[in-house]
Amino acid sequence: MAGLTCESAQPDSTVITTDIASEGLLSFGAEALAPRIELVIDHHGSNSLPCENRIVLADRAACGEIVYALLLELGAPVSKETAEALYVAISTDTGCFKYSNVTGNTLRVAAELIDLGADVAPINKIFFDTKTFARLKLEARLTSGIELYAGGMVGLCTLPQRWIDELSISEDDIDSISGFARSIEGVEIGIMIREVEGGMGKLSLRTSPRYDACALCQQLGGGGHAAAAGASVAGGIEGAKKAILDVLAQSGIRL
Repeated sequence: MAGLTCESAQPDSTVITTDIASEGLLSFGAEALAPRIELVIDHHGSNSLPCENRIVLADRAACGEIVYALLLELGAPVSKETAEALYVAISTDTGCFKYSNVTGNTLRVAAELIDLGADVAPINKIFFDTKTFARLKLEARLTSGIELYAGGMVGLCTLPQRWIDELSISEDDIDSISGFARSIEGVEIGIMIREVEGGMGKLSLRTSPRYDACALCQQLGGGGHAAAAGASVAGGIEGAKKAILDVLAQSGIRL
């Protein structure tokens, strides 16, 4: 990531967001940048970031599709490294092309990236077929502590900071954990609540086509897609848990 990240934005920095649907989903410490956003690139139809310059295409499965189209429009060269980065963006946003948001365009772009030199086999192995031992131990704890509601239709997992510390969990280990509860047979609304700094609870929802994750999270100041959305809620894990269960109950789900 050398040259691609910085500790803080300088006063004259250009601030562009990608794949961020609302201010509440900005990285912690980056909230102050919201008024300075000059361009929003996103595929969340619910995007509410305060910016006039917007490229929001809700029919795209991944922001990587949009960025690739921009590069072509600008006539910019797409190197092997760029093609692989875009493939990572698209494949991870679509669950390696198995989510319902995948379209013909998604697959065509992936094919073009392969033609441009993206070596996808090792990428797929790393992101979709490899787990650290710490991740496996975390999954064991999540399994033992899962809470089921509505006759098993709603599954809720919590991830306290102490588990992350005790198991030496990295951000890479946590990255794809949001859909853990949703993978259980019979669960149509999967909830993951992670304890984060500032006394907040980071809420992630994954739902079946019967339920709109975005609409549910919007009631808590978040957003996302119909099948995958999130929000940050005050009060840590317990505050976020009460908030989302209240939202589900108000939507007519008998918990």
